[in-house]
Amino acid sequence: MSKFNYTQPSFLFCEIAVKDGTQNDDRIWIYHLKSLSLIEFVCANDVDDFQFSGKQERFDFENIDGVIEDWFGVFVQNNCEATDFNPDKVLKVAWEYLKEYMIWEDEKI
Repeated sequence: MSKFNYTQPSFLFCEIAVKDGTQNDDRIWIYHLKSLSLIEFVCANDVDDFQFSGKQERFDFENIDGVIEDWFGVFVQNNCEATDFNPDKVLKVAWEYLKEYMIWEDEKI
């Protein structure tokens, strides 16, 4: 058996695995391992009223049907300062990770 190099990813995609029909079924988090930070991404198209506290940023995504989705990335756990990461950059790269996943998912489904 040959050796396998176990490299750690920069991000982990997190969601609630067991669906129960509530609004929580569609919640998405991205965990950035290097900054020890957790970011929730919320599609504002799916939410009537919302207010987020803490560091956040707005993003656009054009889905496979050509619909522009309005997304917000919000830090749930922000350890960027303690780990010497820029939170603005972490939000942007976490969004890029999620966007690449959504593009891949649209192409495969």
